[in-house]
Amino acid sequence: MKVWKLLSPKVIAEEERPDSIASPTQAKVKIAKVLIAYPEIRAYTGAAGIRYPRVPGMYAIGVVVEAGEGCVKVEKNTRVFLDGVAPCGECAECKKGNKDGCLSPQIAGINKDGFLRDFIVAEEADLSPLPPSVSDDCALYTGLISLCEDIAGTLDAAKGTHVAVIGAGETGNILAQLLIYHQAVPILIDSDEERLAAAAACGVYYTLKADENLLAGVSEITGGRMAEGCVYTSFNGLSPDLPFDLAAPCGKVIYAGMEFAEMSVHLKKALDKKLTVTGVTGDCPQSAAAINLLVNKAVDLAPFLAEETDASDIPALFAAKAALLEKENRTRPSILNMI
Repeated sequence: MKVWKLLSPKVIAEEERPDSIASPTQAKVKIAKVLIAYPEIRAYTGAAGIRYPRVPGMYAIGVVVEAGEGCVKVEKNTRVFLDGVAPCGECAECKKGNKDGCLSPQIAGINKDGFLRDFIVAEEADLSPLPPSVSDDCALYTGLISLCEDIAGTLDAAKGTHVAVIGAGETGNILAQLLIYHQAVPILIDSDEERLAAAAACGVYYTLKADENLLAGVSEITGGRMAEGCVYTSFNGLSPDLPFDLAAPCGKVIYAGMEFAEMSVHLKKALDKKLTVTGVTGDCPQSAAAINLLVNKAVDLAPFLAEETDASDIPALFAAKAALLEKENRTRPSILNMI
């Protein structure tokens, strides 16, 4: 089995690693496609602070080539999404049996090995069968949709509630669309007009540029009440204090993402407004719900599906993405075809 492993910052190498089914509840999966996005490139550059060596790749889809005799939901030739987040099994919440509330979730490519490989042996519980109506490329975003459903559930926004979503990258765009699906009213905010335009093309009605007119714009949309909920998506380039300005008194503020940069915030305004502040890191995977949303076409993923490359030169792909990130402080996702 081939794996591509980060040995140190900006050093990625291919190696052979034996792997075979070791229990009746495991299946061997041929990896078909891997999503290469911001977390993978941060890991490659060393910015993510991961421990090397590490196999990158947070989200992948594949086809089962061998299933253990104890598998009941997958069999040979089943197309699956590979769940990249799992409870640690060691923290206080896991030991209480509350694995959904795990305090140290294991995230593929971050604190456990990911999916950049040709085959993987996985527990059946970590495999989500994909219906024929969901394309391979769309299925790769199951994990991000799951994260956004977790955010929406934490917000628990009633119908018609205004929610400011800060950051119009993949997470912010998808979250805004899901909030509309759940009948909330998102206000998507970014400094990048191209990202805002992409979200508008996906049906997000309120998009605001983060400039000197932002507070007035949110006030006008909300009738002066400001946003009852506010979500700050990680690595969006805007001030982490911004949610405290946009949130209504007694509102809810969520910092969301699979990982976070080091940040500091000024809490006085949050305390004065009696805001509830929490974080969501995708620690409660909702893959089945996310796949159902894909089946129902609740999310338009068109802005994220254009760029696809093959696995002929993985080191060159990572180097090019890292150079773009260094130059522009952003990088578009790539879908890596492993077949």
